[in-house]
Amino acid sequence: MHYLDFLDICAILLGIMFTIAKLDAQGRTADAFPGVSAADFERWRTWTVSIYRLGSTMCFLRVLFHQGWALDLAKHPVTTPGAPKSLIIPVMLVDALFLGTVAATFIRGGRARELRRQLGIVLSPVSPKQAAAMAPEDEGEAAAKDD
Repeated sequence: MHYLDFLDICAILLGIMFTIAKLDAQGRTADAFPGVSAADFERWRTWTVSIYRLGSTMCFLRVLFHQGWALDLAKHPVTTPGAPKSLIIPVMLVDALFLGTVAATFIRGGRARELRRQLGIVLSPVSPKQAAAMAPEDEGEAAAKDD
């Protein structure tokens, strides 16, 4: 590893955060949310996973590109006072793509959270009282008859 700059560190941290969000959504099953239809749940889960997969992939690709670019640049020292545009433009394009992808991930992630709220998918732990309120009526009646 050549060196890490501020954007590399941000990319690593964001990549980890996006990966955790992706794995969290990927690990959810429709069975845990009885009030949500399986098709709606799967639509939310697939969309959320794709959002965070793109974000995390771009974060880690930015770090790999930057490290490779720095290693290659070390082999070709620049003798002029300023770096030529042929060395600056690719790095600026990758950074712009990285920043745009991160912004899109945050925006689309917010939209996915809004869809999750509309569908009634609650990811936080629920109390037994809340779980009983969300359970279908026939299961509650069956449990009362068994007591």
